[in-house]
Parts: sequence; structure tokens; C-alpha cells
Amino acid sequence: MECYFCASIREKKEENNKSGVVSFFIPELGISFRAQFKGNLYQCQYASLLSLLEFIELNPQLFKNKSMEIFGDSYIVVNQVNLRLSCTEDLKPYRDLAINYKKKFSFSLNWVPGRDNPAQRR
Repeated sequence: MECYFCASIREKKEENNKSGVVSFFIPELGISFRAQFKGNLYQCQYASLLSLLEFIELNPQLFKNKSMEIFGDSYIVVNQVNLRLSCTEDLKPYRDLAINYKKKFSFSLNWVPGRDNPAQRR
């Protein structure tokens, strides 16, 4: 089953703070999720992936006997979780949480260009 995640940043003009939007989309189930998240772009991208993984973990009946293919348009996040890129100290806790999900259930994690990511259009 294909699942997609993405994140974006919206800058607040009154503060020098950034707030993000995290989202995921599961086309086969028609499930779409969006929420605000405070953090930089990479933190938001990780939060989006972790939200999706938590949803999968909490709803095993929806994913039983399914091969899970997760796609994200963050080259950095996908490759850090797949241990193909090094990770900065501030992102290691997020990366480690994502890696721990691989011990709970099987999934592949792949990069997809943003224009091909349906989670961006939700």
C-alpha cells in the first residue's frame, strides 16, 4: 500500500518564527491528514513521516497483510532514515524514532519528487 508524506513552512511576519504544516495521504484508503507543527523544515518533514508511522501503528487492521511503501519528497529525511546520509545532532532523535518503527512493522521508504507527491496537493 502506498503512503505519502510531506511538509511545508509558513513564515510568521510578526515574529521571526516559522511554523510548518505536516501532512500525509494514503490514496487506497482515502485518508488525508494535515496539522500545524512548529519547527524548521527538516523537523516538520520528520514530524510528517512520524505522524504517518504512528497512524499505521495505531491502525493495524487497515494495513494487515499489506506491503507498505512510504514515499516522501524530502531527500534528506528519506536518506537519513535509510542510513545513506549522515544526520545532524538536532535531527537524530527524529531519525531514531523513524528507524525504531522499522522494528515494529515492515515498510520501505523512498524518495519521490514533490510534483509527484499527492500529499502536497491535499
